[in-house]
Formats: sequence, C-alpha cells, structure tokens
Amino acid sequence: MTIPHASRSPLAAYTFADDEVWSDLTPEQRAQIERRMMLETFPSGHIFYAPEESSDRLFMVRSGRVRIYKLSPEGRALTLLILEPYSLFGEMAINPDWVHDSFAESITECTIGSIRQAEMRRLLNEYPAVAQRFMNIISQRLRALEHKLADIAFKSVPQRLAAVLLNLAQPPSTPQGPPAVTRYTHQQLAEMIGSYRETVTKAISEFREAGFIRVEDDVIYLTNLSRLRELMAAKP
Repeated sequence: MTIPHASRSPLAAYTFADDEVWSDLTPEQRAQIERRMMLETFPSGHIFYAPEESSDRLFMVRSGRVRIYKLSPEGRALTLLILEPYSLFGEMAINPDWVHDSFAESITECTIGSIRQAEMRRLLNEYPAVAQRFMNIISQRLRALEHKLADIAFKSVPQRLAAVLLNLAQPPSTPQGPPAVTRYTHQQLAEMIGSYRETVTKAISEFREAGFIRVEDDVIYLTNLSRLRELMAAKP
C-alpha cells in the first residue's frame, strides 16, 4: 500500500523527510521497500516509545503529526521536535543496543509506516546511497537540537515563540492570505520553547496587540512576517 505524499511547508524546520532517504532509488526499488513496511493508523495521544524502552522498529510519519519530547523529574515536558509527513523517528533503533531516551507521541491521528531494525540494516547495506542520506538526516536532526538548546539558553520567550510560529506555519490558503499555524494549544507551544503556558499566553497577547498575528478559533495567522523574522533574529 502506498500513501501519496502530502505537501510540506517550506518553513517546517522540524520535518526530516524519508522520501529524501529513498530519492536515489528507482520506482521499482521504492516499491520493494514499501512492501517491507507495515502501515498502521493511531489515535492522538498514542505513545510509540518511552525512555529506557528498546525497539526493533524505525518509524515514518505518513500523515498526521508526532512529537518527540522529554519529561523532567517534576513532570514538565520539553518538546524537542514536531514531525510531519514524511519524517523519520526512532532512527537510532538501527543500533541493536540502543534504548530510547525520549518519548514519541502522536498529537493528531496518524498513519505511521514502520520497518524492522534488521530489515532497515539490510537496506542500508544494500543501498550505500540510502545509508549516506540516512546519516545526513541524523546529522540535520542533531544540528536542529543543538540550535534549539542554544535558543532556550540565550533567547527570550518572544524570540523563541516567533521562531516556532515561523517554523510551524503552513502556506496561505489564498495567494494574498497570511501563513497560518493550526491546532496547537498554548501548552503545546510552551513545551516547544521550554516555557510555561501562562508566559506563552502573555506573549501571544502581545503579538496580537503589536499586529504580528491574528488569532481565530484554533488558528494563528502570521500577519507580519517581516517583524516576526526581525524579532527571531534579534540579538538577546
């Protein structure tokens, strides 16, 4: 079974695509890989793995959203990545001695493809170009996490909020319309930037008053991209 590719936002910094892994393969080779995968649909809130758990599967988001996060001893969550189609997660499962150090949870209903560790290792051995692209994606993810940690350490909450809104924004629905961030709560946004819900609610209110955004129901419209980008890039 093949799932058609969904469109991806050019601003979606948390997307690392499995179609990039397979891009050097022929259609026939891709079809062979598809046949080796298992596809399942999961509800929002499903935990794919937790810290200290081992896994023999690599996962790929085909539809929906998955978040990778950590919990402090006090139960405070920090979202490391938001993954959209067609992102990989659990990629370190190719190491047979690996145990996970974070949670992976669906935040919407998701269709997930998975492939067993042994099968993925065979693919990497069989297709060196796939192995190289796979390593590139892991490197990109590590770089994104390093940038995130630096932002939390050195940037203000408004700067971090501006960055995450720009990263999550989807293209406008009309040529003249603004990009939009949909279906994220203030709590979820707070967990993405390492802050508290109340602090994010205050920052969103300030963004609205300044004309940076417009909020309607569960949609945040980015009405002044240039000012948001300036804020994101400003020195602390």
